[in-house]
Formats: sequence, structure tokens, C-alpha cells
Amino acid sequence: MSRELSVELQGLAAAAATARAEVRAYEMPEGLEGAPFETAYAFQEALVAATNARVGGHKLAVNGAPQMAHFGVSDPAAGRILADEMYESDAVLHSSRFQEIGIEPELAAVMGPGVADLDGPVDRATAMAAIVCFRPAIELIDQRGVPMPKVELAQAIAVNVFNAGIVLGRGSIAPDALDLDALEVTLDLDGARVGTATGAAPQHPCDAVAWLIGHLARRGQRLDPGMVVMCGTHLPLRVLDPEARQVEVTMGGLGRVGFTVAA
Repeated sequence: MSRELSVELQGLAAAAATARAEVRAYEMPEGLEGAPFETAYAFQEALVAATNARVGGHKLAVNGAPQMAHFGVSDPAAGRILADEMYESDAVLHSSRFQEIGIEPELAAVMGPGVADLDGPVDRATAMAAIVCFRPAIELIDQRGVPMPKVELAQAIAVNVFNAGIVLGRGSIAPDALDLDALEVTLDLDGARVGTATGAAPQHPCDAVAWLIGHLARRGQRLDPGMVVMCGTHLPLRVLDPEARQVEVTMGGLGRVGFTVAA
């Protein structure tokens, strides 16, 4: 179940929500406990609640073996995606909404009606049966000038792992049709190829969803039908240069997803 925050941390969470809305740097909370990060997740929930926005999905982070080894943890981290920051492909995003735009190409799992019945630990097969489809997607990250190497994982979790929204492609594929090992992902910026990877998912996306279902259940929460789960990046985080305008990602048979940055 969710942990109750101290009055001080409640105030910091509300201040972080205000800083987020005003596109200012966060005052990073101090004194958060380590794994299983109960206080950090309680802070995250308070921050998101203070935005008064509906949650449209969740994201996983630090869910590859190298990343978990770096932070000395055995589980991924998770964050929330606000519904009003979920964009369809070819959206125009105004740079004034961000201090800086970071991007990560990911598979997005769209949850079906069956997920409403899942309120405890599940295996890959059960998670797969709860997924309607996978869509190509780009996660938007805004670190607000905070240097990630100097951030404790608990602090990153507390400020919602710096999520600033997602962009969803129009294509999709059924979970049982996904050939993860052969999935080629490319990233183009202003027409120039700057990244490519094949079979580079940090973990099987159905395992990512299964972990998230269990993680939420331990906190007395669950996924809702129609929610989207971002299953981890296939390419390293890339921060866009201020002059970058066109972003396009392709993901094998799932098709493309992209957006334009307007000054």
C-alpha cells in the first residue's frame, strides 16, 4: 500500500508539480529511502495528484540488465503518463513546453478489458493476454537541467522519472505476432539517420507489463483498460539540439511515429 508522506515531502511534491507546470527546474527531494522506494513512489503519486491531470498510462525505466546493475537494483522503475500529454504521431510540440526534449523509441502496450481483473503477480502469458496490441512510440523526457549521473534513483522515481509525455504511432501489431529479436528500430532527426538497433528491447515487453501489474498491485493499484504502458527504450536517451525540428522513428512492421518541434 502507498506510504504516507511527511508534511515536508508533501509540500515538496506540490512544489514539484508547480515547477513542472511552469517548466522550471525541480527542487530534488532529499532523504528518500532506497529500494523498494516506497517513499519515492508516494512522492511521485503526490506530485501527479497535484497536477489534477488524469493518468493515461505508465512507463518503465531502468528495466535493462545494464541499467539495473548500474543502480544496484533487481527491479525496474516506473512512472505515470498524463493523459493530456499523450500525442498522436505527427503532432506539433511547442518547445516552450520543455526546458530540453529528450527522446526514447519504445514499444507501447495498449491494455485490453482483461487487465481490469489482474490485481496481483502475473506471468508473461497472462500479461500478453491482457494486451490488445503494441504500437510504436516515442517517450518524451525533460530532465530540467538535472544531470542524470548525479541523480539517485529514488529522486528520479519521485519526480516521475522525468516523463514529459509520449507520442504514439498509428500502426500496431498483435502481441503474438511480435518478433522481438528481429525488430529493427531507426531514429532520424531532420531527415538524417542518427540511430539504429535490432533486437534491442531492454526486456520482453510482456515481462515489462507483468512486472508493472505486480508493482501496482503491491501499492493497491491496477491498470485500466485502454491505458498505455511504455515498455523501455530500444536506443539510448537522446537530448535534441535546440534547432532540431523533425523527429521520426521506425519500428519494423509496426511502422513509423514522429513529431515536429515548433519554436
